[in-house]
Amino acid sequence: MKMRRDRCVLILVAMLLLGGWLLGPPAHAAIPGFFVQSSLDPVSLPQSPASATAAAAPAQAVDAHGIAGEWQGKVAGLRLILKVEQAADGTFAGNILSVDQGNVTVPIDTVSFAAGGSLRLELTSIGAAYDGKLSDDGSEIVGTWQQGGNSIPLTFRRPGAAAKSTLKPKSLGSIPLEPCRTADGNTEGLCGKFDVYENRTSQSGRKIALNIMVLPAVSGKPAADPWFALAGGPGQSAVQAFPLAGFTTKVRQERDVVLVDQRGTGASNPLPCTLRDPKNAQEVVGETIPLEKVRACRAELEKHADLTQYTTSIFADDLDDVRQAMGFDKINLYGGSYGTRAALVYLRRHADHVRTITLEAVASPQYRIPLAFSRTTQLSVDQLLDRCAAADACHKDFPDLKKEFQALVDQLEKSPAQFEMKNAAGETQAVTLSRGQFVAALRPLLYIPSLVSQFPYIIHRASQGDWSVYADAVLLVRNAIDKQVNRGMSLSVICTEDIPGMSEKTIQRETTGTYLGDFQVRLYQQACREWARGAIPKDFYAPIRSAVPALLISGALDPATPPEASAKEAHDLSNSRVVVVKDGTHGTGSPCIDTLIADFVVKGSAAALDATCVDQIHLPAFLTQTQIDQLRQKAKR
Repeated sequence: MKMRRDRCVLILVAMLLLGGWLLGPPAHAAIPGFFVQSSLDPVSLPQSPASATAAAAPAQAVDAHGIAGEWQGKVAGLRLILKVEQAADGTFAGNILSVDQGNVTVPIDTVSFAAGGSLRLELTSIGAAYDGKLSDDGSEIVGTWQQGGNSIPLTFRRPGAAAKSTLKPKSLGSIPLEPCRTADGNTEGLCGKFDVYENRTSQSGRKIALNIMVLPAVSGKPAADPWFALAGGPGQSAVQAFPLAGFTTKVRQERDVVLVDQRGTGASNPLPCTLRDPKNAQEVVGETIPLEKVRACRAELEKHADLTQYTTSIFADDLDDVRQAMGFDKINLYGGSYGTRAALVYLRRHADHVRTITLEAVASPQYRIPLAFSRTTQLSVDQLLDRCAAADACHKDFPDLKKEFQALVDQLEKSPAQFEMKNAAGETQAVTLSRGQFVAALRPLLYIPSLVSQFPYIIHRASQGDWSVYADAVLLVRNAIDKQVNRGMSLSVICTEDIPGMSEKTIQRETTGTYLGDFQVRLYQQACREWARGAIPKDFYAPIRSAVPALLISGALDPATPPEASAKEAHDLSNSRVVVVKDGTHGTGSPCIDTLIADFVVKGSAAALDATCVDQIHLPAFLTQTQIDQLRQKAKR
């Protein structure tokens, strides 16, 4: 089956911090994996019955020195099937099928297999490549997928072949660890549990088993100070988010990487809430937080959790307990998006044990979710409108884009749009979209460079009454985000640290005159009235002053945490440096950023870092109507 190139674009979103109706993970850290993005009209893709049962297929009898046949892999829970055929003349051809994305099939343009087992696949239609090495027994291909400036580990195995283990059980301090793998099977590590009291103040009652994964340093003599990475959201699992990150691979060359699922996330007494039905297009695209679902989720979670005990400050103390139990004095901290808040709170409470701190897409304790979104989304959208006007090809095809966007916003304010779309199950459903819902959903889309490049086309189509491209993109991104975020934990944080204390005067000042207005603030205020509220330290909103070496990274186009947030935080971090990526979004996955982070950790100082490479980071060119027309012509041939 050939991929409809004019309709389906395979996008690698390695690390998209969070989005949805939360702050989210950075675009290179939050949603590692593949996404099929409809760039034109929705298309029904045929199903492959064989692929649905592929995971249970028996091991194949194959040539231990060959690559022909079927291989299976997984990225962030998404199943992939690689099929390679060998012609009589010895040449290879093949394709990759994404089972969980409607069985879309992407052709492989070049298959190169060399003596010694080296394999290279090139998929020019989606700008991707894969480099791998066939194992001696021919059962697996271990390699790296490269797309969109990101590189992530990806192992393909013969159906039925088991993953190989190379690590042995060990203990770090008093914490015993056993060999384990990430859910996709691509990364091997050591996993364990560490118990903490749910109520740290009383030191009695229920305990939480914190989930820990350690990625041992490649070096035989790792540095004494490991690297702890804190996930975004709030509500994301560190164990799920960071093994695929390019900077993780670089940092662990010399240091152990320690990933701890924050209480309420991952496998640390998770607090999930299904507040949006993934099969209900209205709930997903037309953002809502149904209060009856909030109340029901609270009642269910309170059977096994005190929802007031899942705040950032409490987690910071959990993390320090883990550090101490492992026997480490100093650690290096990394935080992305909401993870920057967690890292900064840890710095305030346990500064003596921090060697360096890296903050990407900065959201400090003073940053209020979702109050900030009104102005940050506006800033990002206005910059993109101006950039399209300044780009010849974009301006030629969309000369009135700024007027079209404003007209959309004005029209939606007067009368919500009504249209039909297919939900995640392929069923046609009616959707009503208000102004606030429209703008709120733009923010997570603008985390993703490939969708940023489609922004002018999405807006132009919507202005002509065609909401299909916008709606399909929102449905795809939000459903992907919802799968990795524990919304109950998110509410426990936001309803304790962000919503309380917002005065009407402040809300009016920050939202009046913006595209988004006070839409999301009011949603959260209503939801938080139904949720438990915890306590925060008296100094929670006070400036965090420190001389610990700090590297702060921001994207100029970030619709959630713009460079101004980094500059403000850096004012109180006396040994800090701010790096701004002119074409960056909410977390900028690239070899340049990966190297900067790793070099900073090695040197222990940001002062002498060579950051000139950030000027070579560029967004994909804006998708134009001319390109779309050309693709359609190709599809007709």
